[in-house]
Amino acid sequence: MSFMHPFWLIFVIPALLLTWFIKKKSVAIPFYPKIILQNSSKSHILLPIVLALVFVALAKPVIVKPQSSDISLQPLFIAIDFSNSMRAEDLKPNRLAAAKAKAKEIIQASPMPIALIAFTTNPLLLSPPTTDKEALLQALDSLDQSAILTKGTDFTKLLEFVGRFDGTKRLLILSDGGEFEDVNKLRNIAKAKDIKLYTLGIGTKEGALIPTDDGYLKQNGKLVVSRLNPLFAQLGTEISDMDELFASTQKESIKRKQEIQLYYIPLLLAFLLYVHIHTTLFASFLPLAVVTLMVIPAHAGLIDEYRLQKGYELIKTKRYKEAIKYLEGIEALEARFGLGVALCSLGKVDDAVRLFRSISSTDREVKAKVYYNLGICYEKKGKIQAALRNFLKSYVLRKSKKSFWHIKKLIFKKKQKKPLLPFAKQKVVPKKGCKEDGKKQKDAGGANINLAITAGNAKGGKKQKGASTKGTSSIPQSSRLYELINKGYMDEKNPW
Repeated sequence: MSFMHPFWLIFVIPALLLTWFIKKKSVAIPFYPKIILQNSSKSHILLPIVLALVFVALAKPVIVKPQSSDISLQPLFIAIDFSNSMRAEDLKPNRLAAAKAKAKEIIQASPMPIALIAFTTNPLLLSPPTTDKEALLQALDSLDQSAILTKGTDFTKLLEFVGRFDGTKRLLILSDGGEFEDVNKLRNIAKAKDIKLYTLGIGTKEGALIPTDDGYLKQNGKLVVSRLNPLFAQLGTEISDMDELFASTQKESIKRKQEIQLYYIPLLLAFLLYVHIHTTLFASFLPLAVVTLMVIPAHAGLIDEYRLQKGYELIKTKRYKEAIKYLEGIEALEARFGLGVALCSLGKVDDAVRLFRSISSTDREVKAKVYYNLGICYEKKGKIQAALRNFLKSYVLRKSKKSFWHIKKLIFKKKQKKPLLPFAKQKVVPKKGCKEDGKKQKDAGGANINLAITAGNAKGGKKQKGASTKGTSSIPQSSRLYELINKGYMDEKNPW
């Protein structure tokens, strides 16, 4: 315990010394006679103690609890592809919606400042680096895709745009990969601009048709199928979960102090003692009141400690729903950890992951347990690589047989193949009179755009009911911003 204004304590000793100078005499009672059970005339020598307690209250006693937290120094640039191919519906409801949902998830969980960029053939800064998550989400929802006229994808302009910012830049690109073919060229630009690249592929290898207002996108009379560019994963560090993205940030440990004010305790004791001096109103239960006041600071802590122990007892007996009721609302690290275990066991994996990520500690044992439980969560979600990565981190910090067993299990786990989409199973039917004689057509575009169906099948190129893609309805961006991203749209060679 310490005091915020300790100089007031100087007056405590002189106040107590007044006891030797107090003489017994009749004093006017400062209370209404009807509320006094009996006048106490023998306790007047306690008045200096009342004064001393007042001085102690003025000194403001506090309990200081040191707290430390890690804050990221580097901002994260999140670039979302708004090109026409992001309308493809191999991810539901479409790729752009899936990319936005992933971006929102990253924003909500991010411990670092974030800058938001939308790009097609031109990049557009939606929000500069900020920790205001509500502003970031609003900026993301406010962009109307129907007002974007440029339809292609240009990673070179994106890298040059991000490169204008100072210092080392960390750029996460959410895209289907566009049509680029020279990975080294883009890597060299990123290296020259001091950009560390991360990629998150949005799309499938099987691909999908690209919806338009009057059907599906065609080139030379043939329907266009957009697929995830396999070169996109080689552009930067491919991430499979946010934990990997946040783990690589530079963090600064900031120590904070939590102060618990206790001035009300000596002040209340002084009041009760003053009432006791002039009356016998509290004579029967004054000792009990004093004891109660002394345990007030520990009262909440005792309740939390009981709830914490009860919660862990219920977890051991696998009564997770009951354990959650006891652990919810407690800010202690142990409570959040136990709550995460209970939620994960009940299948609420995303909530459990958020809780485990919120635990910040420098203790190797605690960090090992957090990584182990994150591994359990990701394993339940079917994210094998993320689970394996967390189990390895846990094993490095603490050589645990359980972690090692999970590592072996995941390494030898067989990967399940994803089923092809229905339209990907269709045969290529050549047009009558075509000299190809049923041979497969070669890719006419880059790795992302392929001509899959001939013009003879173009009759079925109308969109199905309910397949339209509508823009996001929110507060609109200024027309000047749309002018920047739409610049040069008339010269686009591949409008997708």
